[in-house]
Amino acid sequence: MVEEKIHVIGYEEIVSLFGLLGIEGTVVNHEDDFLRMFEDIIKKPSIVMVIVNMDLSDDLFEYLLDFKTNNKIPFIYLLPDIFQQDVTKHDKIFDLIYDLIQELI
Repeated sequence: MVEEKIHVIGYEEIVSLFGLLGIEGTVVNHEDDFLRMFEDIIKKPSIVMVIVNMDLSDDLFEYLLDFKTNNKIPFIYLLPDIFQQDVTKHDKIFDLIYDLIQELI
């Protein structure tokens, strides 16, 4: 059986923090490199969860949402920027769900 792993992808600060916990990561400094790195990571059968922490364009955000919708593994978690003030008000997924609920009501 393959060992199941978590992998973090994003800016150096967050990759380093997770590295202190023993979680492997990939530093991506530019959005242009993100998709190539992400696709390489999800090909690895041992990766069961990917934590993404970086600013992404709306197109890449939509790509990740589509991936999350159509794939159970690896699980994708979009981690908000924990270094900004009032981090609880900056979750794109929550905002999207809230907007959809508002449209229904």
